[in-house]
Amino acid sequence: MEQVIHAHEVEQEIRSEIESTFELIMLDTEQIKSTRELWKEVFPEETKEFLDYYFTYGVKDAIVCAVQEEETISALYLTPCSAAMRRVPHLLEMHHLPCMTDIARVDTYLISAAATKQAYRKRGYMRRLLSGVFEYQRRLKIPFCMVSAKESIFFEHFGFHYIYDKPHYELNTKMISKEMLERAAGGEIVHLSPYNVTLSMADKGDLLLLAHFVNANLCKRYGVFNIRSAVYYERFQQELRSRKGELYQIIEEGQIKGYFAYAKDSVEQICEVVFENEADIESFFYTTKIKKPTTMARIVNLDEILKHIASNGKVTIAIRLVDPIIAENDGLFIWYLNENGSRMERVEEVCDGDDPSMRPEVTTTIGEFTAFIFGYSKLKQNTKFDSIYLSGPTWLNERL
Repeated sequence: MEQVIHAHEVEQEIRSEIESTFELIMLDTEQIKSTRELWKEVFPEETKEFLDYYFTYGVKDAIVCAVQEEETISALYLTPCSAAMRRVPHLLEMHHLPCMTDIARVDTYLISAAATKQAYRKRGYMRRLLSGVFEYQRRLKIPFCMVSAKESIFFEHFGFHYIYDKPHYELNTKMISKEMLERAAGGEIVHLSPYNVTLSMADKGDLLLLAHFVNANLCKRYGVFNIRSAVYYERFQQELRSRKGELYQIIEEGQIKGYFAYAKDSVEQICEVVFENEADIESFFYTTKIKKPTTMARIVNLDEILKHIASNGKVTIAIRLVDPIIAENDGLFIWYLNENGSRMERVEEVCDGDDPSMRPEVTTTIGEFTAFIFGYSKLKQNTKFDSIYLSGPTWLNERL
């Protein structure tokens, strides 16, 4: 109990220092409700039902930072997430299919919304908010921060890079019709073809089992994913219902075969699909080969993320990282890796004619380095980089 109290006191001290340093306010639950008008102005396409959901459930546990004058003129919403990162050594050196005991649980945050009123834009308010939340996370030893972004250019300026491409699914109405969805949403168990396969709505009592099913299958295929829980799916279901959608299960002989999330408010869409056998997806959905970049990330605490990155044997790399926001991530480093993890040590920049062994073997932005760490893109073709066990592939399908 004393440790919990101490951790809370430390976090409150960090919050106070962030508010003072960056001239922002970290809102409490009641104050968050005052940002509804800002959201309505910036996101007019959102339905009343979704706004009702979001300001009742979506902001629960969220951290909202704001710049306020007589009203809230700029705000940024941080939603806490629990991510899984595969433990070292890498999958290739395991003698069993990976399971949840092979992953490390890490805390992270998703920027679920960021908005500034039209009249106050291009004055640096959002940069102030982002700088503040990065420092907040860095001091809490959060390894990385995520954002679901349709437009990448804005967030690229702040060190983000895409790390996950989302597949596009469309319902195969020959297998599951809209009428079947409506019946299942009404509580009916709908028989599909073959007859021992059924479609049903996931009710509250199913959500814990659904979370176990999804986590068990994601950890077999991905090195990084966001851990699901019964509470997560309860909120997800509330969100879907605010969008006239639902969580559906495909059951075969009493066992979950797969699940999908469906919404149909402004645009009809399949939000998420997980099956035990990925080949079965093609029986119920049409998929396209083109995947859409959806989730971006950036490293906020370099020391914490590197604990999860190892190599095949001892490797040393001189690397120049460019981070315009977080000074601790910016500079020339020596990166030491082995089978148990890695770390970086800052070294002084060298001038021409100095020791060539201290010159960077690669220079990269923090965004590019983040994409490399998560296995999304390469940094450099050489044996040193090829021997690094990266965190990916990733499955970071966040909605808000």
